[in-house]
Amino acid sequence: MNRISEAEAYWQEYLASLPQEERFGKAFEIWRFGNSQTLANEIAPLVRSGKKTATSDLLWEIEPRGRKLPKVGDSGIVTNWDGDPLCIVEVTHVEVKAFDYVDEGFVFDYGEGERSLDWWRDDMWNYYSEVCKRLNREPSRDMPIVCERFRLSYNK
Repeated sequence: MNRISEAEAYWQEYLASLPQEERFGKAFEIWRFGNSQTLANEIAPLVRSGKKTATSDLLWEIEPRGRKLPKVGDSGIVTNWDGDPLCIVEVTHVEVKAFDYVDEGFVFDYGEGERSLDWWRDDMWNYYSEVCKRLNREPSRDMPIVCERFRLSYNK
């Protein structure tokens, strides 16, 4: 079975676990956190355990790819680096903020590192600076960050 088929089978298991009236009109994307095998395999278990309930993207990275902004109610199958489905999450809140306006509550829910604002600003500045470099953009304290909160909705 290929990875897409595995994700689809996992999605069908999830839908079967819902009351009949909640099964229709739902769709999913496959989410793999991080940009490396190490990060993907470290972060996915944090989501699966419920420790990580927030994530972020640089808006400048979403726009050129023609991707849509996430919206409340979107669902994602979280996978490890190899594409094994681990859990399903549902987006509960989306807000675009300047980098310097990301707050402590969001950072704590990010669930990674020390869960402190200092840690997040340092780590994510380095991460988003690399993204900016690839996009030929200059990182700035007001670069637009898509702040997304989600809840664990299925964990088999």
